[in-house]
Amino acid sequence: MDGIAWAMAAHVITLGMWSAALLILAGLYALPPAQDDRAHVHRHGLMCRYVFIVLGSPAAVLAIISGCVLVVLRGVDGSWLLAKLAVVALLVLYHAYCGHLLHKYDIESVSVPSVWRPPVLIAVPVLLISAILILVLAKPDVVLEYQLAPQPASHRHQGGAEQGQIQTAAFDGTQRIFQTG
Repeated sequence: MDGIAWAMAAHVITLGMWSAALLILAGLYALPPAQDDRAHVHRHGLMCRYVFIVLGSPAAVLAIISGCVLVVLRGVDGSWLLAKLAVVALLVLYHAYCGHLLHKYDIESVSVPSVWRPPVLIAVPVLLISAILILVLAKPDVVLEYQLAPQPASHRHQGGAEQGQIQTAAFDGTQRIFQTG
């Protein structure tokens, strides 16, 4: 296997671990234990801390590093990549929010969450992870603001003669070059 294959394998594995850790944390935070059983509350806090510190955070760092390595090695570009990076940034913010909840998690202050909190805690990572998968697998041509801005007339014909040529392959295997413009 070459470097790109190793980087891809590392990215897929660490992204899977990070996603699983965020989904487990969402489930743990959405349904805290009853306050009357101190041992269960303590065990719940340890599970949250373990998933965040031992599984989630290292996997997040390695997923981001391996993703950057893939972008450099493969020379990937396109508007879908910018959209994916924006969604990854939102996933990083959600990860930081889970760390905030972990910091706020105190054995004495464990309480039943409000009605809207459990579905939101679970829906956010599911939607963000799904959006990342769709952007990576489909690679849609996402229209961004800079693509809508008109270009000045001086930039339209920068390519010169090469921009006006279209290469096509005929059915007999010969190539023809057509001049346009």
